[in-house]
Parts: sequence; C-alpha cells; structure tokens
Amino acid sequence: MTLDMSGGGTLSVREDGLRVYLEARREADGLGLYKVWLTGRGSGRFLLGTLAPEGEGLRLRRNLSRTQLEMADCWPVAGAESKLAFSFARNGGWYCQTRPGEMLSDPVLKEQVPGAMLCRRGNDGFQLAAPMRPECPMPLAGAACLARVEQVQGRPHFVWDFAWNGTLKIPAEQEQWARGENKHGDAGESPI
Repeated sequence: MTLDMSGGGTLSVREDGLRVYLEARREADGLGLYKVWLTGRGSGRFLLGTLAPEGEGLRLRRNLSRTQLEMADCWPVAGAESKLAFSFARNGGWYCQTRPGEMLSDPVLKEQVPGAMLCRRGNDGFQLAAPMRPECPMPLAGAACLARVEQVQGRPHFVWDFAWNGTLKIPAEQEQWARGENKHGDAGESPI
C-alpha cells in the first residue's frame, strides 16, 4: 500500500508476517530536514525518523515489528506526515550563501558573483540578493535588467530569481508560471 503524506511525499507500507516494512520518499527541496510521522486510526502518532538524501530525493526506510506499531496505536497505518523539523534558512528565510556562483549555470554570471550573497530557497527555485550600494559596482551586472529591488533585513537589495538548475528566471513570466499559464515550456528560463 502506498499513501500520500501530508506535507509532501509518499509512504509505502508492506506487511510480511509480524514485520512491517516502511519506505518514505520526498523531493529534495533544500529547505531543511524533514521528519516522518505515522498516524493510526485513533490518536496514535509514531516518529518514523528523518528523511536523508539519496539519489535525486530524500528517503527513509524502516523495518518495525507490527507489535511496536500496535503499542503506539499506529497499526494499521492510517496516514503519514512529512514535517519540516529544521529549516536551513535563517532571518525569515534568507541565509548567507558563501559560494553562490556554484548554484548558477551561466559562466558569465558565475564570474560576476561578488562573493557571499543572501539566498532564499523556495518550491520552484531560489533567490539571490545583494545590498544596493552606490559606492560599489552592481553585482551580477549581466543580469541587472532582471533584478528587482526589495527590502531584505531592513535594507534595499537587488533580488534575482533562479530555477533549481541555476538558470535565471525572466520576471514577467514568473507570475504566469505561478498561475500555470506558461505555454512555452522552458522559454521562461533564460540561458543566461
């Protein structure tokens, strides 16, 4: 039996005699560490463990006795939840990315990275931000026209949006993606 977990991902449950084999899977979103909780038909909850990186995603495998799950009032398994237990982000989602150039796909932009930048990860990509400083050259100058100005930690910053593969997103099409209206495949991602 395979269940959809609340919070994202799936849980496979297979009973073999007195043993129960469980496997939880979830997409790796880079937001932090996720715990998996089992729920029973009553009020039982059982901490299955922490999802770990494996291949392209996150995975957790456990082999438990049916009695152990019965004692926790989680047999039969009625549902599961993947819950963000520790966020990698700090300061309201922004954190210091010490090597942002490694996240980018374009070699020109990689060369223009000023050093450490603020980063915020989301479901469909990430954002990089640099403070506006009149006395300094603009960071990521090759993508200056695609930056927007936003308050970050109380100061104005240039902010760029990137897809997970490190390609720069074109701002006018970001809202179309959010509404599912982009009819051009990857045309909304710049080769920059």
